[in-house]
Order: sequence, then structure tokens, then C-alpha cells
Amino acid sequence: MLKCHNQYILYRSFLNRMLERSRLEAVADLIRGRISISGVDEYCFETGICKEDFVRIEPGDFEGEIYAVDGSNTIVFDWAVASLNQIRAGYAVYKGRDWQRTVVTYDDLFLADKDNYADQFERYTEAFGLKKFTLEKAELDRLSTYFRELQEYIALTDAVNESSQGDLILFDGSFDVFDPLRSILNKVLMAAKDKGVDLLAISKSSSLSWGGDLSKPLIPHTNYVGSILAPGVPWYLCLKGKNINPKTESWDGGRIFITRFHARSDHAFRLDAPSYLIDHIAIAMGNLASHSCSAECLGYPHALFRAHRDLRIMDHEEQFLKLKLLSILGEAGMNEEDLRRPLLDYHDVIEMRPRRIL
Repeated sequence: MLKCHNQYILYRSFLNRMLERSRLEAVADLIRGRISISGVDEYCFETGICKEDFVRIEPGDFEGEIYAVDGSNTIVFDWAVASLNQIRAGYAVYKGRDWQRTVVTYDDLFLADKDNYADQFERYTEAFGLKKFTLEKAELDRLSTYFRELQEYIALTDAVNESSQGDLILFDGSFDVFDPLRSILNKVLMAAKDKGVDLLAISKSSSLSWGGDLSKPLIPHTNYVGSILAPGVPWYLCLKGKNINPKTESWDGGRIFITRFHARSDHAFRLDAPSYLIDHIAIAMGNLASHSCSAECLGYPHALFRAHRDLRIMDHEEQFLKLKLLSILGEAGMNEEDLRRPLLDYHDVIEMRPRRIL
């Protein structure tokens, strides 16, 4: 009887392995169909993008200042119904290829509470004429992101105010933003237009896709096609009127581009340009390309690279804040059990993981 039972166990184990492999092979086929590209012809037919759409960039001899805006946020303390976050925003300034300074416009704590968040936003949105700030559905895990974006727009405003006509201002991200902050961004774009500066947004990642029934990643596939149709040169192409998802008609009538800033770079990026820059885009691209040839980040604007490095919240900073907060809570009379109880996740109990506060 025991022998039969053991044979049954072995048979079930073998069957499970076979089913697992069969399932993984099926999933692998699905993945391959979504991330692979069979050829340039298929891409061009599906997207409507052709060889003539790849416009060569002529790097310029830019003498103005470059302002690169970025931000960072991290969770310091999380108790399911709310969380405490550290948020930082600011910008790095370059003169040609020489770093001048990095300005921190915000570096503080933000309490993400879906039932009590408006006052923290309105303290800053009133300066843009937005007195009431509400979300139809306040998502706790997005509140800190929204607040960081608001602080980035404030940093962007500060950069515009500090800049001079003809300067280049770079924003980490896109201009396709969620509705409550859209009016604020439009005011920033108008200020940049009035100042006579070139304001461009560059995204390190993008969800733009192509491929009809199969959603295929647009940026890396366009980069691959560009290396074939426009080899050995930096280039850009405009996505207006192309067959991609989501549709790219957005914000103030501006345009979305895909661009590769250096001929030897392995990466292309999404770039958003406001409507006032469309007739000037070739010059702006050339100025940007001349600032994207650093060995540290070949093909990516070095000012944005520096802004990311200078403004990111490091792991040791996060840990220091947590320890300091725990010390203050201890001084207020809360012991470790008082703190652990509201932070308990029963997954930790089931998995027998150490129930630590940090």
C-alpha cells in the first residue's frame, strides 16, 4: 500500500512538472509575441511610421543655461490606512557642459491620508489660482506621487523664473498629467512661452504601444527600427497621426516625439514638446543632443542625469528618518508592541516572518 502511495506521489509530481512547463511555454509564446518584432515592414505597416519620419538631429552649439527638474519620494512609515513619505524636488543647472549648482525647492515629509489630504495640497496650489483640491477617488498609494508631481511643477516654475530667454529647461517625465494638476502645468507652460525658453519633458520609461490586438512596446521597437532606417545618426520623429496607443493628441496642442539623442546610444526616449515649440523643435533637439554625449549617460541629457543623482532619496536617508521617528515615538511613551500592532500584516504571521517595525 505504501509503495502504491509513493508511486502516486511521484506520478503527481511528474504530471505537475509537465503541466507547469506546458503552461510556461504557452505564457512564453504570449510574451514573445508582445515584445518581439518580426521586421521593419510589419512595424511600418502597423504604426504608419516610415523612413521619412525619422528626422536627423544636427547637434547645436548651445551657449545658454540648462535647467533639469526632477523629484523623488519614499515611504518612511506605512500603517495601511495612511503613510508617511519623504519627498524631494528641485533642479540642476548647467552652463554648457559645466555644472553650476543644484537647487532643492522642497525636502519635507508628506502624510498620505485619503481622508485628509486637501490642506497639504492647497497650501501650494493656491499660488496657481487653484484654491480647492479634490480627487474623485483618493488613492492612498498615488497621493504621494501626486504631491511629488506638484512639488516638481513648483520646482519647474522656479526654474522658469530663474532662466533667461533662450535657455533650455528639461523636465523628468511627461506633460500628459492627471486632471487636477493639468491647469497648474498649463500655467507653467504659458510662463515658459512668455519667458522665451525651450521647455521639454523627457521620460525614462513609457507605456506607449503599437500592434493592434497585441500591445507591443513602442519606444524600444522604434529605437530598433530607427537604427535600420536612420543608421549612425541621432534622430527624432513626431507621433502625431500615427497608429499607436494611447492616442497622442494631448494637453495644449503640443506634440509627442520619440528621439535618440546620440548615434552610438542604445536608447530612445519619449519627448513631449508644448505647442509654442513646434516650429522651433529642430533647433531645440539640436541643443539637447549637444548635451547628451557624456560617457556617464551616453544619449541621455547629462543635466537630467545629474538632477536624478543629486535629488534622489538614498536608502541610508530613509533608514535614518525611520530610526529618528521611532525614537521620538518612544520618547512619547509608545513601546515596540504599541507600534507593531497597527503595522501588523497577517501575511507575516502565516509566513512566520520576523515581525519587525523597520
